Amino acid sequence: MYPNKNKRRNLTAATIGALLGSTSLNGIIVTNVDLGLSGGIAGNGNGTFDWDIDGQGGQEAIVDIFQDRIVDLFSRGNSFGVRALGPAGAGNLLNLGLSNYVNTGDATFGSYIYTILRDGNIRFATGFTSGENGYIGFQFRPAGTTLYGWAEVVLTEGGDTGTFEIVQWAYEDTGANIQTGAIPEPATVATGLGALALGAAGLRRWRKTKQAA
Repeated sequence: MYPNKNKRRNLTAATIGALLGSTSLNGIIVTNVDLGLSGGIAGNGNGTFDWDIDGQGGQEAIVDIFQDRIVDLFSRGNSFGVRALGPAGAGNLLNLGLSNYVNTGDATFGSYIYTILRDGNIRFATGFTSGENGYIGFQFRPAGTTLYGWAEVVLTEGGDTGTFEIVQWAYEDTGANIQTGAIPEPATVATGLGALALGAAGLRRWRKTKQAA
């Protein structure tokens, strides 16, 4: 059972790892989680969340909580980069909003964003409102091809650190571009057991995408 995203809690690294899962369907990778992160994950004022984007057992990125005061996001492997406002590797975490393409001609992808939250306040993050959902874009290269994806996140101010919450994410494993919030329709399987492989949450979102088309 996934923890309720409305009841954010401190989690050990082992607990976090047990909660992650992913589904593959005709080239579309969809991962849906309700996962809250807050200061003191390890119980000593420091902690990390290893973000395994493709569910293959390696970590593409880390959400790091330092001295129970600062939240950072940075690459751990597979050439991970997150859309940033400003110089690559030294800009602000950028809220792209809903239904915007991740890879654009002027896109900057940074290998790290330091001090997204500090002392309970949003710092180096642009376009976010405390407690409201935002959409970030990312890229990574697990096997020679750069893949693009998005993640729905919530930054919430308060306390010593604030809260960085990852709600869900998806990526396109062909190297094609992807819009934030979109789960592309499978190429051949649209109904029946194939669609159910998306899981209940993914299927609901897929149906909404179909209705809006």
